[in-house]
Amino acid sequence: MRLVNTYLSELEIKKQDIEVIRNLFKKHYTEQIEVNRYKYEDRKHYETDIDIIDVEFLKENIYKEIDKLIKIHEKVIQSIGQSVEIIVANDDTDTEIQVFEKNCNDVSGFGLFITSRKIQELKPYYTSDICNAYLNFENVSFGVMFE
Repeated sequence: MRLVNTYLSELEIKKQDIEVIRNLFKKHYTEQIEVNRYKYEDRKHYETDIDIIDVEFLKENIYKEIDKLIKIHEKVIQSIGQSVEIIVANDDTDTEIQVFEKNCNDVSGFGLFITSRKIQELKPYYTSDICNAYLNFENVSFGVMFE
């Protein structure tokens, strides 16, 4: 599975901050990491994807892996000098980004969404002084087969 970690920002993330993000992921994953950056004319946010290639999650450890991802993203939020919103899904986040662009609070169908904001309509899976993480396995399974 390709685990896509999309950072959405109003300003383009600086190259040195992207290296900080990449290095934080390298500390926890031995898989190949790809970085891609996008800015589409019809969208208001810059997109920076940190993709972990061929990562596998198991049903027995999926929550531990999700918690690890949240902690990495929490460190990123603390380490870079700008506000970001993060969408995590397997293989692609384009559909989620289109929904987010229309309504930044309509994230209930996202696999994992991490933000420094509080979304009133949703109960966070994880909360701290740094971020809130919203988790939903209904539409995104992260490659895990649930029974």
